[in-house]
Amino acid sequence: MIQYSIQDFYIAGAEGTSGSNFNQSIIYFKLDIVNPGKSMGVYYDNINLTFSYYATEDDLVPLANYAIQGFRQGVDKKTDRKDFVVTTRGMAWQEISNNVPVLSLLPSVSSDVVFRVDLATAVRFREFMTGTKSKRLETMAWCEVEVDQMTGKKSSDKAIKLNHMIKHHLSGWLVFGLIILLLATFLSPCLGFLCLGACRDCTPA
Repeated sequence: MIQYSIQDFYIAGAEGTSGSNFNQSIIYFKLDIVNPGKSMGVYYDNINLTFSYYATEDDLVPLANYAIQGFRQGVDKKTDRKDFVVTTRGMAWQEISNNVPVLSLLPSVSSDVVFRVDLATAVRFREFMTGTKSKRLETMAWCEVEVDQMTGKKSSDKAIKLNHMIKHHLSGWLVFGLIILLLATFLSPCLGFLCLGACRDCTPA
């Protein structure tokens, strides 16, 4: 199973060349991607990242989007992608940190702002020995990142693993088999009545 984790996360205000504030922020991230498979390589489509923050516990506000170009990852390999992302206008870190109520993933109150990172891509697996490739599988992953309200840095020094799921689509033969099974279940009583009627017609008077 592919493993995604946020190794580093940092947000700061953005300024123009003249020092003027664009009322935007810059997010720095480092994403680790691990293929622990001993016999399968992975082909990734473009990896789309969405960065958001919780204005309240129930209000998730999108901040920025970022696309990582698709690539191939070998057997039992680890890679990382890191970059800076500029948020949309009106999303200055100073305003976010000042206005957002204190939220925490822990029961105790802390001076953290909670961000969320969502990942969406599609992958294909390739068997190393035979060269057999799997079908294209849609993948989604997500995690929440606590950021210190004063420094803008990820509060924990530990990597944050993304929860993720792979959508498994039913194959054509399986769908066909299910349709046949449903038809057989529906038609069985009708066939029984027809056979019973035919037997009665054949019974001597």
